[in-house]
Amino acid sequence: MKLLLMNQTIDLNRRFTIQDETGHVTHEVTGQLLQMQKNWQLVQEAAEIGRVTKQTFSMLPHILVEVDGRVVATIQKTGFLMFADYRIDSRDLQIDINWVTMTFSVTYQGNKIGQGKRRWVRFGKQYELTLFDEAAETLFLSVVLGLDRAKADKTVSALFADNWAGGKK
Repeated sequence: MKLLLMNQTIDLNRRFTIQDETGHVTHEVTGQLLQMQKNWQLVQEAAEIGRVTKQTFSMLPHILVEVDGRVVATIQKTGFLMFADYRIDSRDLQIDINWVTMTFSVTYQGNKIGQGKRRWVRFGKQYELTLFDEAAETLFLSVVLGLDRAKADKTVSALFADNWAGGKK
C-alpha cells in the first residue's frame, strides 16, 4: 500500500505535482492552458507515462485516458447544462465515484487498485490517494486525472446552468 498526495494550485503554467507520504515528488503533471484541445501529461523522470485529453470537437465532449499510448478509459458527457452527467466506459476498469464528495475507488480486472478523496484547501485542490497495487500506479493516477478533469467540467456546466435557470445576468 502506498499513500500519495496530488496538490493542484492555481498556476498559469498548468503544472502540479504528486508526492508520496514522505513529501518526495514522484510525478509531475503538465498541461496547456491556451489550446482548444486540452491535454495533461503524467510525467515521471522526464518521460510521459500517461495522458488525459479532453476532446472538444465531438457532439458531446469526452475525455480520453491513455496509458502507454493506449486508451484505457473514456469519460463521456451525457446531457446538457444542469442535466449533465458523465458515463465512464472501460473494458477492464470499474470506477465507483460520488461526484458530489469526489470520493472514488478504481478496480482493474476485478482487483481494487486504489481509492481517493478530494480535500478542500485554501488555494487549489488536493487529493489523498491510496494505491493498493503499485504495478498499476500509472493507470490509477491517469484515471484520477481524468476524473478530476470531468469534475472540473461538471462544476463549470453547473455554474452556467444555474445562471440560465435562475435568470441571473
